[in-house]
This record gives sequence, C-alpha cells and structure tokens, in this order.
Amino acid sequence: MLETYSPSGSEASLATMLKTEMKSLGFDSRIDEAGNVIGTAGEEGPEILLCGHMDTVPGEIAVRLENEFLYGRGAVDAKSSLATMLIGASRALLDSKTPLRGRLVCVVKEETTSEGFRSVLEKGSMPHFAIFGEPSGLTNMIIGYKGRIHLQIDCATEGGHSASPWLYRNSAEEAYRFWLLLRESILENEAASKFESVTGSLTGMATSGPENSIPSLTRLTLDVRLPPNTGPREVVGRVESIAQSYSDQHPGVRLSTIVKDSVPPYLGDAHSKLVAACRGAIRRVSGRVPSMVKKTGTGDMNLLRSGTSAIAYGPGDSRLDHTDQERISVDEYLKSIEVYAETLKLLSRMTVPEIGLAA
Repeated sequence: MLETYSPSGSEASLATMLKTEMKSLGFDSRIDEAGNVIGTAGEEGPEILLCGHMDTVPGEIAVRLENEFLYGRGAVDAKSSLATMLIGASRALLDSKTPLRGRLVCVVKEETTSEGFRSVLEKGSMPHFAIFGEPSGLTNMIIGYKGRIHLQIDCATEGGHSASPWLYRNSAEEAYRFWLLLRESILENEAASKFESVTGSLTGMATSGPENSIPSLTRLTLDVRLPPNTGPREVVGRVESIAQSYSDQHPGVRLSTIVKDSVPPYLGDAHSKLVAACRGAIRRVSGRVPSMVKKTGTGDMNLLRSGTSAIAYGPGDSRLDHTDQERISVDEYLKSIEVYAETLKLLSRMTVPEIGLAA
C-alpha cells in the first residue's frame, strides 16, 4: 500500500489493489461511483461500519524498513490504520462465532473534501457502530474531534495610486486589522483546554491589482476549529456581526464573509458498548490501561449523523502526520491488527438479537 502513491484525487491504482485484496480476505468487494472501495462480510447481528481513507497528502517518501520501522507516505496517516482494520476485520467477521455485519469502506479524498465519505453517507444506511482508521497509538482510542470552518473573508476598498497612500484606504492593511480584531474577539488559542475552546489561524492573505497601486481587494482565508456544543452557524454569525460593525466604523471598507466548508464537532459517549469493547481489546493485547483521546483536528467521523456510536483507532504517532518522517513501528502495527479483531469479537458478545445492542 505504501509503495502505491495515492495523493488525494489519485487513489484509483490503490483502490483496484485493495478491491482484489479484500476479495482474497473473504469480503464481497466493489468500487463505487465515487471511487471508494466497499467490502461487506457477515450476515447477522448489528452492522458495524469500518472506514479508512486511501489518500495521502502530496509528497512521496522512499519506502524502506529501518530499525523495525516502516517508512513511507501514509505510514501514519493513514494506510497502516486501513491495513490493520482490513486484516483484523477479516479475522473477526469471517469467524462464525462473531455475529456482526461489517461494511468496510476505503474512501477517497479524506485529506481534501471528504467527498468519498460524504458519498457513503448519502447512499448507505446508518450503522449501529462505526470505527474510523486514524492514528491513535496502540493503547489509545479517539472519541472526539473538533469541528471546522473554512472561511473566506473579502475586504474591499476604493484603492488608488501607491504614490499617494494618505488619500486611500488600503484593503490589505484593513483586512489585517480586521483579522487581529477577530482573533482577539473570538479565538481562544491560549486557553488551557484547546479541545474545549474555539481556536483558529489565518492561513492565507492575497491582494489583487498592479504592484504600483494600493490594493482594492484583499482576501483572507481562515481555519477555525470548534469545540463540542459549538456549531458552525453560531461562530459564523459572530464573525459576520464583527465584520458588519467594523465596516460601519470604517467608512469605505466593505467586508464580506463566505463559508467555503464546515463540519460540526463530534464527541462520542465514553461509556458506549463500542468504547468498552475497544478498551477490553487494548487491555488484552497490550496489557496496558487504554486512554480515550480528544483530537483538535477534524476527520470523516465529524460527518456522522446522530445515532451512531463511533471511535477512531489505529497505529502510529499522529505528530508524524504529513511530515517527511512518516514511519510506523512494525510491532505496533501487528498488535493493532489483534486489537481490531478482538474489538469486533467483544462487541459481538455485547449484542442482543431483539434490538441489536446490549441492554
């Protein structure tokens, strides 16, 4: 998988390989219209969705095994998680003693638009449980992700000749002043709990017009992360209110806010049957006490509708995500396969036929 380079939008070769591999492991597999690979196994009991992404960020890394670590683009984010999920699930779901129906999906474009998983949600029924393949480390499971808003803010002024800057308002200067006001008014980047706070950053600033003119249009791009119980609409409303106030106080400055994309935060139930099953599996495989982790990032899990119990799990150190040092411990990878298999087996024992979930 690591040797098959698959940046977002170029997953087709890996999808073909995984479709064949999934069939050999006992799944009924196909590639859907979006380019996702869908595999199913098991015919009774509650349905569990297992979701991992095939794409990576751009930039190849030479695949090599060195000092018990396997290097390569996607070794951490998140081909190792997808591989452990696939192999672990095949061991459990094809065991006649594990009454679960599994739908394993290998999705495209998680690193960019989440188009792959959005397509799965539109066309598939909601499962009872869901596990997402993301790097958590052997003894951790992820139960929450912050939400995200991708904002574009356009600042327009009359502009003018750069030889007479005292005559005109500069859209670049005004846009940056507005960003500083916004940062002070809304963002809590210095808060003690980063997961429980609204955080964010200025990720882009571009002007238009010739170099010898005061810019009349400056575009800001912002990445804002949302804690639980804070929806995108609430934060966007606050941004728009501050923008309107700024424009009112600065004649000749027009600010407009455009939401390019948004996803709500997700926080699962720490006492769910799925969490209990994964905790038990980690303890059995590693002999260590599991930890529940809340991430300040955002993943496909955020797109789940209410009513599904979900976690994310997989081998790897997420601090190596998107770096040129992506590597996975072979021992951790192999033990994570056991955790997946054991989690599904334990989860199947917690179900009851009449409602599909443990009482």
